[in-house]
Amino acid sequence: MKRIIMSVCCALLILGTGTAWAKGDTLTVAVPSDAKTLDPHVTTDSSSHTAMRQVYESLVMFNDKDELVPVLAEKWEVQDNGKAYKFYLRKGVKFHNGEEMTADDVVFSFERACGPGSALRALSGYIAPKGIEKVDAHTIILRTTQPMGSAFLASMNHPWASIMNRKAVEAAGKDYGMKPVGTGKFKFDSWVKGDRITFTRNEGYWGEKAKLAKLVLRTVVEGASRTIELESGAVDITQDLAAIDINRIKDNKKLQVVAQPGQRLFLMGFDTTSKPFDDVRVRRAINMMVNRQGIVKAVYKGYAEVATGPTSSAVLYNKTKETPAPVANAAEGKKLLAEAGYPNGFKMELLTADRHDFMGISTIIQADLAKIGITLEIKVFEWGTFIDAIKKPGHAPFIMNWWGGAPALDPFFYLTPPFYSTAPPNTNRFFYKNPTLDALLDKGAALNDGPERKAVYGEAWDILNRDLPWASLVTPSIMRGMVKELRGVHFTPSFIIYYGNAYFE
Repeated sequence: MKRIIMSVCCALLILGTGTAWAKGDTLTVAVPSDAKTLDPHVTTDSSSHTAMRQVYESLVMFNDKDELVPVLAEKWEVQDNGKAYKFYLRKGVKFHNGEEMTADDVVFSFERACGPGSALRALSGYIAPKGIEKVDAHTIILRTTQPMGSAFLASMNHPWASIMNRKAVEAAGKDYGMKPVGTGKFKFDSWVKGDRITFTRNEGYWGEKAKLAKLVLRTVVEGASRTIELESGAVDITQDLAAIDINRIKDNKKLQVVAQPGQRLFLMGFDTTSKPFDDVRVRRAINMMVNRQGIVKAVYKGYAEVATGPTSSAVLYNKTKETPAPVANAAEGKKLLAEAGYPNGFKMELLTADRHDFMGISTIIQADLAKIGITLEIKVFEWGTFIDAIKKPGHAPFIMNWWGGAPALDPFFYLTPPFYSTAPPNTNRFFYKNPTLDALLDKGAALNDGPERKAVYGEAWDILNRDLPWASLVTPSIMRGMVKELRGVHFTPSFIIYYGNAYFE
């Protein structure tokens, strides 16, 4: 698993205020949707997280070489057999409001992340009740509910672990999401809702300062409009480049396309307790018939990977390359259905959301399953209604994508929420229970990264490919268009991008 660092650049930028900035001072990015808030504990959307990433830092984070490095902590110790982490805080760090960071701010941040109002309890919930301790002004201890090994530290790359200034949060109250205060290389400047968020260089940064004076995240909803803005020089990077525009950007000598394997895995999920999908032979018959290459070609214009297991190729310890993709075999599929008691096939519904790729995938599967006598009716829902429907026992199979604990690309956060026997139905939508897998997930969580941990998650991968609580389909590539002269932008397999080290050549 390697994070890819690509290079990108900027021309003369004219901001909406009419102010002209010198070339090289400002990077403007076209994003497909505006942030909802810059409060790291109240939302889960990636647009907000990208904006937050510029402002906040965590105790430890991944660098561009995929190494876990100290950031706001100078060092740490793992104690109590992997159930406690002692962090020694970096001294002299100033928040954007000039306040010095102390253990009080760190304790406050984690207590808030674990509080009832937090939207990120799937990550912060592993901190034990009353498990946050201030040792002194620059030392804290975090205790977890179970041994967590490398997984807990990896999760701190996610905005849930952002360190916030207590004074700023309490002073702003409900308005804090519009008045964020962190320690990062950029500080919040202004926000025109639905249009742009502007950040300026933090001149008081504790480490090497940003080379850019300004960063602008501009909301440009339509993909075609983002491409036009890039071609005109109004923006320097466009996120989420539409497949139809890829060749156009490639043909432009001033621009480039960066394709990166993503972490978003599309899947067909089953309620494993509901007939006929409680029979693994039915799930296997369906799994083998799906034309994944057809999905890659028709829905993603070739810019996707065939998924061969329960995680994408971006996730640590995946076995994508060594696992062969299912091969369609109608005779074998019909045989499996007959053995399960359905010699003539059956009728079924497939639930999907009203999104282009979801519906495109569903249509291909509809044709594939007809070859083994399964008549499939596609039911399309608005997103919120769709999510509610697949939480309830007895639901029909569904098309979904799974991100795991973005951007913590650790298998613990990808496999535990959907597959652990006691996981709630908002993540274990398959009602899947397997004590052997539970034991492996517990063991993998407790281990530090290395060969033993790799073997544990490899065994888990094989079990899930055998039991098939979901049929893994494809992983779309993340496509970005950009000008050629910028360097140091940190892209990850999630949609979260870090611009703190960007500069113009």
